[in-house]
Amino acid sequence: MTMPYHNGGIEGVNTKTKRIMRQMHGRAGFNLLRHRILLN
Repeated sequence: MTMPYHNGGIEGVNTKTKRIMRQMHGRAGFNLLRHRILLN
């Protein structure tokens, strides 16, 4: 089954969020993580 749309944009956001979380592992709480995600 094929669809006329794709979720590439959402997957890109998820990948970027996971990368930031890995970089900040053990150093940041939710507020700082949220701030970094919103700035990018």
